[in-house]
Amino acid sequence: MSDSHDAARPDSGDRQPPMQGDSQGWTAPASWAPPTAPPSYQAPPAWQQPGWQQPGWQQPSWQQPAWQQGWQQPGPGAWTPPPKPGLFPLRPLPFGTLFGTPFRVLRHNPRATVGGALIVQLISTFTTVLVVGLTAVFAVLRIATADQNSPSDVQLVTAGSIAMLIAAVLVSVVISLIGTALVQGLVASEVSRGALGEKLTLRALWRATRGHRWRLIGWTMLLAAGVVATFALLAAAAVGSAMAGSWVGVVLFIVFGVCGLAALWIWIGTKTALTPSIIVIEKTTVFAAVARSWRLTERSFWRTFGTLALVAVVCSVASSIVTVPLQTVYYIVISVISPTGSLQTGNAIAVTVVYYVISLIVGTLIGSVTAVVEAATATTVYLDLRMRREGLDADLRRVVDERAAGIPDARDPFQAPAWPGARP
Repeated sequence: MSDSHDAARPDSGDRQPPMQGDSQGWTAPASWAPPTAPPSYQAPPAWQQPGWQQPGWQQPSWQQPAWQQGWQQPGPGAWTPPPKPGLFPLRPLPFGTLFGTPFRVLRHNPRATVGGALIVQLISTFTTVLVVGLTAVFAVLRIATADQNSPSDVQLVTAGSIAMLIAAVLVSVVISLIGTALVQGLVASEVSRGALGEKLTLRALWRATRGHRWRLIGWTMLLAAGVVATFALLAAAAVGSAMAGSWVGVVLFIVFGVCGLAALWIWIGTKTALTPSIIVIEKTTVFAAVARSWRLTERSFWRTFGTLALVAVVCSVASSIVTVPLQTVYYIVISVISPTGSLQTGNAIAVTVVYYVISLIVGTLIGSVTAVVEAATATTVYLDLRMRREGLDADLRRVVDERAAGIPDARDPFQAPAWPGARP
């Protein structure tokens, strides 16, 4: 048995002797020769031997990267953060954006826009109430103190008092038109600067209209005078036809004449609706702005008219939602207090005074909001037409990108292209 196992084992000369050595390492047997290292082989470093220590290259001294040691403003051509979004995207606007932007102006900068319009409306309302109220009181006292025994004197005094009231109403209309012109200038500045992502204060917006206020007032007066003159001519023609013909012809003449003049002034008003915005933004004269508005609305009449009319209808409906319930409550209270409809009782007079005071306050607030929205609509349409016709959106994007990169404005991006009558 042992012989067979010995035969299967290798020769005793081929067996390796047991490992010998001390506790510090392993010692190769005498009969075994270590392999020859290749030429490029280097002996292991000393740290692999007993008594190993941390090598000198163990860890490089780490320092904070230079880009974290101190951030500096990127220069031209470097990466810049995305610019702050403006009132609307700088591209030709679809109808939904065109319609919604005027209402977005109310949320973008309400203190400057609605606040400025409210200040103008309060001044206009207070002046109107003061002028008309004092004139009405003076006219009533003048009629009451007239000699009642002389009918001719009473008629003259009454006619003069009515003329004074008409003059006072005209003055109040002029004051209201001046306020409307100033609000249009403020809102035009707000929309144009808001397109670049700016948000100016009321003082800055008012300063932006410097040099253009009298032009705005002059244009508004010119437009109002044109409307009054055309309807005065219609009235004169109606009186002349009444003196020469039948009343049926006069009525038909008035109806068709009024409809024709209304259509004419809708057309003229739409073609010149951009004039206040052009006066403020492009810094032009009144007649140059009228000509510019006329050219910009070519082939865009119905789009311009539709946008302006739709916003006006929305503002009118919103105003009615507030004022109609107030009127309904007043009529209900008056019918309870004075079933006969007489307003000579003390309670009826008190309720009427309170109603008119509340109506005046509510009307002033609503008028401020609607004035801002309607003025913003005209300015938004103006900018949209320029982006479609003249590539204004590319100029505005360039200015926004340059500002984000810290490059100052080289020129006014709203400057009109060269055309006769324009003035930079």
